[in-house]
Amino acid sequence: MIVKEYSVIRTVEYKDVDCLYKFYNGDKVYGSLLDQKREPVYPTLSELEELLQNKDVVNSFYVVEDKDSNKIGLVGLKGINQEVLFGEVIILFDDGIFKSSLPIVSEALDFIEEKAFRRMHLKKVLSLCLDSETSLMEFLSSRSYKFEGELREVLYTKGKWHNLQTWAKYNDRI
Repeated sequence: MIVKEYSVIRTVEYKDVDCLYKFYNGDKVYGSLLDQKREPVYPTLSELEELLQNKDVVNSFYVVEDKDSNKIGLVGLKGINQEVLFGEVIILFDDGIFKSSLPIVSEALDFIEEKAFRRMHLKKVLSLCLDSETSLMEFLSSRSYKFEGELREVLYTKGKWHNLQTWAKYNDRI
């Protein structure tokens, strides 16, 4: 457990399945949660419970809480490729959190970047965003992430086509 000025960041646990379920099965689709075919996944509660018992998942996924112990989001790293030294950053917060609790989101991203760049010595981290995730894209841009491209109309869900954008940040220490 890491206590920050505005938040507490801790390794995801079995009891956090409700927080993860909310992001997978809510009204919004998140680019970070698409599968390898770039399709949304809608796991059941029991499938997520099983996932959270996997040691590799638990060691790369973190719950972000406010100071009142309310779970407000998740961050993590996935798809780590040690040969070319890059990975994908997962940032899952409701749009309102980007507006009302930006310091918490910033602390969470600082934590993941520290893990990626200083502890794992990655050269680059990516974040995938659907065009509907405007708050996340604005946040990434403000944090020195660069727009690297867009796949147009890659996903049809909730009655419309979505574009998938790639944002990247390079390790300035390498």
